[in-house]
Amino acid sequence: MSVPPSPTELVAIPSPYVEPRIAFQAQVSRKVDNLTLIDGKTFLSTTVAGDIVPAGAPDVGFFQDDTRFLSHLELRINGQPSIVLSSNTERSYVSQIELTTEQMKVRDSFEIAENTIHIRRQQLLNGETLFDRFSLVNFNDRELNLSLALSFEADFVDVFQVRGTARPTHGQYYRPVRHGQSLSFFYRGLDTLLRETRIEMQPAPGRIEDKTAIWDIQVPPMKHWEIEVVVTPIVGEQRKQSTSSEFGTGLLERRHRFAKWETSSTRFSSNHSIFDAALNSAVSDFHALQISDGGERIIAAGIPWFATMFGRDSIIAAYQALALNPQLAIDTLEVLARYQGKEDNPSRDEEPGKILHEFRQGEMTRCRELPFGPYYGSLDSTPLFLILLSETYNWTADASLVKRLLPAAYSALDWTDRFGDFDADGFVEYLRRSPNGLTNQAWKDSWDAYMRRDRTVAPAPIAPVEIQGYVYDAKYRMASLLRNFGDTTRAEKLKKEAAELAKSLDKAYWMADRSFYAIALDGEKQQLKCIASNPGHLLFSRAVNRERARTIVTRLMRQDMFSGWGWRTLSDEEPTFNPLSYHRGSVWPHDNSLIAHGMGAERVQKTCDPGIDCVV
Repeated sequence: MSVPPSPTELVAIPSPYVEPRIAFQAQVSRKVDNLTLIDGKTFLSTTVAGDIVPAGAPDVGFFQDDTRFLSHLELRINGQPSIVLSSNTERSYVSQIELTTEQMKVRDSFEIAENTIHIRRQQLLNGETLFDRFSLVNFNDRELNLSLALSFEADFVDVFQVRGTARPTHGQYYRPVRHGQSLSFFYRGLDTLLRETRIEMQPAPGRIEDKTAIWDIQVPPMKHWEIEVVVTPIVGEQRKQSTSSEFGTGLLERRHRFAKWETSSTRFSSNHSIFDAALNSAVSDFHALQISDGGERIIAAGIPWFATMFGRDSIIAAYQALALNPQLAIDTLEVLARYQGKEDNPSRDEEPGKILHEFRQGEMTRCRELPFGPYYGSLDSTPLFLILLSETYNWTADASLVKRLLPAAYSALDWTDRFGDFDADGFVEYLRRSPNGLTNQAWKDSWDAYMRRDRTVAPAPIAPVEIQGYVYDAKYRMASLLRNFGDTTRAEKLKKEAAELAKSLDKAYWMADRSFYAIALDGEKQQLKCIASNPGHLLFSRAVNRERARTIVTRLMRQDMFSGWGWRTLSDEEPTFNPLSYHRGSVWPHDNSLIAHGMGAERVQKTCDPGIDCVV
């Protein structure tokens, strides 16, 4: 158990750091792959050498719960950086990096030839703890006197600052503190919480100069020498005993956790080794992205910037992983029901019955500089919650789950009619109320996702077409589910509402002049007449008849929409098309997966009309 610092040890200092958006505003993005390890809401992003450099750069660091606890980690041998021979990761939680040195001259004028010193660096994430182990071997014919140095920094910046959000004020930094074999960095945020990065080193360094630990070592020929570094993030009074304080034991624990997950999950095999490898990688990723919340686990949206729960993303991931492990869906439903909206709170775009969009716990969120603790600005997470509940019951027949969640389901249905359709036109739409919230609150949530063909941004409120399909599917499914659980009155009402919505959707969104569905209705109830991927989701939700479904399939398979790598978010024939943008022509895996899911239905088998330029 780590020991809290005494008041005399906390010596206040001015901030030694410049915000990433200022320090790196002129930096050219590095076109290299970082190594990334993840364990739920804790992740590490380094260079292929395992270093966090440049110090404070926006694409590297050791993060836990939306805070960067390590902003600089760099190995040097006799003052020189190491050379990478190879690097790889095992199941997203441990990396192995093979390093060597360039030719260099030591103090006695003996020159060390290149490729005669081998350093194996292994980094492991186990829970909230980072292990960094070095094993150095001397392949020279004489003893070497070497200086091995590890430099550290901990800027404690919020993940949103790392992403470029400006922050005019910050909390109090303190001078680093050394305790025997450990070095600790401290910061007290504006939320009053004291955050600590504790770095424990074995063996203890011979000296620490500023924030660099230095070992002066003698390594005989063909002998090896080891260092093990353990980095632990600590917030407030949550000074936990780490799951293990030793690399080998930690690795065994992590492998045991993965083996337990793998044993409880479906196993897949085929006659194609590459396909099997891709499936096994996906199984590993689902394990690495799990976040513990109470007694349940929910899938994080992704790394590096979305290592937290997102209603939409967590639901879709759980839905698509039902064949792998239905417990993920069960836990996801339980967690999201726990955070379901309870009040009408414009500052968080919260309303009773609404399923959250995003939940953060970093300093900026805790200080209410951002509305994400939790934030509810998502129009689609609520109907998707109902869809997941229905589909999970279809797979598991878990009546007790449904009974536990029926209050949440009724509340979600009430939100759809009362708050989702706030102008009572029969369609759900969004209009941001939080001044710091998202302007666009569908899955295409970038500011320019909903543009008219004349390049003007469509006025809110916006009613995206795919979300009407989600609502249709949610009501249709819940009609069946509630009938099974005895509420025939509400079931009949929902079935009728679903049928009416399908008719209204077709009438309001179908573009007769373009033979396709509009991407959305804008604040003036006008169609956004763009050819986009959104209508493809209507195949997933089964909200259109067979004839319309085949028309959607045929149109999506034309070359302006289907790139060969996937379906574009926007046709390359549209005036606003930009394949490098976020949502105006790029290809999104989740978008494609829902479209492909819908196309897989027997009633919408792909056909190409004669005379149409269609990719087969």
